[in-house]
Amino acid sequence: MALPVHFLVYKKEINMRLLIDIGNTNTSMALVDGNVFVKHYFIHTAKKEISKEAFTRMMGRYIKFVDKIIVVSVVPYFLSILISVLKKVFLRASISIVGRDMKVPIKNKYNKPNEVGQDRLVTAFAAKLRYKAPLIAIDFGTAVTLDFVNKRGDYEGGFIFPGLRLSLKSLVSDTSLLPSIVLKSSKGFIGKDTKTSMNNGILFGYAALCDGLIERITEKYGKVNVAATGGDAALVAKNSKYIKHVHPKLIFEGLKEIT
Repeated sequence: MALPVHFLVYKKEINMRLLIDIGNTNTSMALVDGNVFVKHYFIHTAKKEISKEAFTRMMGRYIKFVDKIIVVSVVPYFLSILISVLKKVFLRASISIVGRDMKVPIKNKYNKPNEVGQDRLVTAFAAKLRYKAPLIAIDFGTAVTLDFVNKRGDYEGGFIFPGLRLSLKSLVSDTSLLPSIVLKSSKGFIGKDTKTSMNNGILFGYAALCDGLIERITEKYGKVNVAATGGDAALVAKNSKYIKHVHPKLIFEGLKEIT
């Protein structure tokens, strides 16, 4: 939701933060004024270059209000491209990279802590703030990450597997007769035609996969809260026994709190 014009005109000083999540497929950005999300932007991560002029047009009048930029990234080459443009567009803003310039305030119990993606830590931290630990945070992106935060609030680790659309893409490209489909909410359970069989296979299959892992974790650690985020979270949650909380902006909630 954009700020009303009168707010932008009469507020004496506006210092906004631009929060950026560079994912494997898309780069998402959130403009924040205090605790209020003002506007969201999306660009394709596969870009080889970003035009300063195009980025300036996208940001519009908000450029002059941004004094701090926080970036979390899992795509090193695109991080370099984006940082170069940010420095040209936001002349007065400081730029911080999560993992390099700031640490996510959650104890990391990975065997090799530097190996874990910073996006996983930010999402786990955000879920910990919003929902009581122990908890499971699931991010449905290009890859799905299912991470566990123990009762002390420590990040234990988790699971990584292909995302819904990555699996679907592989299914179509590596078979001869299966058609391309667009994932959508399931109607019924058992598919009565090829497209429905594929659609429900992905949706119910991923729901069952997540539910199975959640059950295994609860057998060992007891009852947990489960929170999901990412583009396909709502589709899977509808068919899951345990995913009760869907929060599209979870990673931005985490970035907002560590800045």
